[in-house]
Amino acid sequence: MKIAFFTDTYEPQVNGVVTSIKSFAKELRRRGHTVYIFSPSSPGARHDKFVKTFKSIPFSRYPGYRIGVPVAGLKEKFDVIHVHTPATVGLYGALLARHYKLPLVGTYHTLLPEYTHYLVKGGIEKITKKALWKYTSLFYNKCDCVIAPSEETKKELIKHGIRQVKVIPTGISLKGRPVKHKGRTILHVGRLCKEKNIQFIMKALKNILNGDTKLVITSDGPYKEELMKLAKKLKIEKNVTFTGYLSKKELAKVYARSDLFVMASLSETQGIVLTEAMAFSLPVVVLDSPVTGNFVRQNKIGLVAGRKNFASCVKKLLNCRKKLRKIALNEYSIKRCTDKLLDIYKRIR
Repeated sequence: MKIAFFTDTYEPQVNGVVTSIKSFAKELRRRGHTVYIFSPSSPGARHDKFVKTFKSIPFSRYPGYRIGVPVAGLKEKFDVIHVHTPATVGLYGALLARHYKLPLVGTYHTLLPEYTHYLVKGGIEKITKKALWKYTSLFYNKCDCVIAPSEETKKELIKHGIRQVKVIPTGISLKGRPVKHKGRTILHVGRLCKEKNIQFIMKALKNILNGDTKLVITSDGPYKEELMKLAKKLKIEKNVTFTGYLSKKELAKVYARSDLFVMASLSETQGIVLTEAMAFSLPVVVLDSPVTGNFVRQNKIGLVAGRKNFASCVKKLLNCRKKLRKIALNEYSIKRCTDKLLDIYKRIR
């Protein structure tokens, strides 16, 4: 089968959408399918022959992201088009599917209305959220099938009038096991933007981060400088490490050396990193939200905390490591999730 992925975010950007696209593309290719990825160009990026880029311009309100300006048609014949974002490149993919009369699948990765503050400020933000949901429903209802990464996200989509929704989480294929080490390490993995609510984690854990207990914050993003300033203000900078972007191999080592995983984002659609934490038998503490909270409860991988008891939950689990690897690699393996994706492709052809 020949498959076209259309996305408005791809390498060198590091985020959940890119992780999902790369994971599924790799597994599909391993099975003999051909996958092309269409995305905005990015200065200095190096791609293989299966990545096709469109001209792009910088998105000034969100550093690192670019707006694609698609102009060319399809030179290859595809069996299915799969759009991963609803912006310019994703919309172009949907239009091409209609023009060439190809099956169209759309994955809803991001709660876009929660990011409206990057577009507008003040009183019109609420109006913009409503407009985004209206556009989102129009866009995804053009698809033959819509993929949500979790049951909670599916419910949210249905609530806003989006039809034909199926749940397929992003599968994982991380390898590695916990290793013994000195001290205690609390881990956060995710892009450093305001929506991840890392500032709450730092404030909540300021009395825990002392001695040999440290917080490791991976990845990078537009909020990094603010977080570094906050660490100094809270006087915990010696116990907070900002690693910057890590390769998959480097990240696996960090997971293996950690004792506890924390997450406070309230805008996730699935939280791939929670599955990765499971694969390394890491207990987790999350701030209660529909997606991450239900994921933790369903899989019994840690504690769901409120704002007031977040720190006490962290203390409770800091020395506790559950055997979660089997659940993660069975229920959320990339092989199993790709099976489900291929079933959808075959059904709509």
